[in-house]
Amino acid sequence: MYRVGYVIEEIIKESNMDTSFRQVLRGTDRKHSHQGSYLLAHKPEVLAELTAQIAAGTFRVKDYREREIMEGGKLRRIQILTMKDRIAVHAIMAVVDRHLRKRFIRTTSASIKERGMHDLLAYIRRDMREDPEGTRYCYKFDITKFYESVKQDFVMYCVNRVFKDFKLMAMLESFVRLMPEGLSIGLRSSQGLGNLLLSVFLDHYLKDRYAVRHFYRYCDDGVILGKTKAELWKIRDAVHGHVQRVGLDVKENERVFPLGEGVDFLGYVTFGADHVRLRKRIKQKFARKMHEVKSRRRRRELIASFYGMAKHADCHTLFKKLTGKDMRSFKDLNVAYKPEDGKKRFPGVVVSIRELVNLPIVVKDFEMGIKTEQGEDRCIVAIELNGEPKKFFTNSEEMKNILSQVREMPDGFPFETTVKTETFGKGKTKYVFS
Repeated sequence: MYRVGYVIEEIIKESNMDTSFRQVLRGTDRKHSHQGSYLLAHKPEVLAELTAQIAAGTFRVKDYREREIMEGGKLRRIQILTMKDRIAVHAIMAVVDRHLRKRFIRTTSASIKERGMHDLLAYIRRDMREDPEGTRYCYKFDITKFYESVKQDFVMYCVNRVFKDFKLMAMLESFVRLMPEGLSIGLRSSQGLGNLLLSVFLDHYLKDRYAVRHFYRYCDDGVILGKTKAELWKIRDAVHGHVQRVGLDVKENERVFPLGEGVDFLGYVTFGADHVRLRKRIKQKFARKMHEVKSRRRRRELIASFYGMAKHADCHTLFKKLTGKDMRSFKDLNVAYKPEDGKKRFPGVVVSIRELVNLPIVVKDFEMGIKTEQGEDRCIVAIELNGEPKKFFTNSEEMKNILSQVREMPDGFPFETTVKTETFGKGKTKYVFS
């Protein structure tokens, strides 16, 4: 596959840098911290400095501290960066991850935007439903101490297969080699680059060379479904071979077993397409917290979080038993947000119209009379770009007029178009639909 260049230009876009700043400083606690207060007070200077460093390819993580956390019953030592460094790392990886996502197989989900464990669970259940004969047995494996054991040279080999921007690769290499061995746990780049390593040396080999139809991976945990035990034992040997090629090992608790025993994966135990239970440890943890916590607000938060897990499993009775409440989805309530100003609210990040020039977009809706820093009567346009919802502001009378005409048409929205620039008057530029 082709290598990607000119990535730095995408990273240093004002919209990307601003989004990364807001993401890192989200939440009241971060904003009110010593670091957060300083960054908010000096936002233009901070972003200008980081943008210049990224553009030159000289950005490096300057400092970090370490702390131990308990995660999934495991004690992990993680590295915590300064907020300023996190802004730059977030900006770089937001773009890098977008390019990496195109290289990943569809049935890997960890730390990938618009994917997750519930998305992957839905794929597993769909395959079980559509191919019951080909999903009678399961091979489940887990890579031993993945992040701590990763060989940095192999990660950089994979990076060089994807990117050809030398400035970018220099910064990514500094992230990879931040620790003496392995990948830093806590650094935003580690998830994406770890995924890339397993994608190159495992996922595509299983899919392309061994024609494995039902393979699912969440970080360093993998599940393969097959028709017979013999078939899965052969695939098991292939998994070991390719994992060992990059200096990793599979845990000894791997096994091949009938689907009827239940596949413990993604926080659920799946017995088939129509029978899914919550993992025992999750139920016990929730019950213990509900017993310990007395705050009504905190209990509501716990129940909401548990509902997010429980709704994907067959456990209405369990939910009632542990919470004293019936499971009800938001749709059941039949309510919707009604803004006081009566204006529509559109999903997606705000982009500058300059970034959309010559790009194919889908215009979905618009709203007039929006007050912004640039004026009172602005128009916000909801669009879709490369399958992602976005929006932009415009004060173009021509665009407003066209959008108003389209609204009067029975099937006007959505429509495909391209934003173009036209010169008029004394070298003035305007943006138009074409």
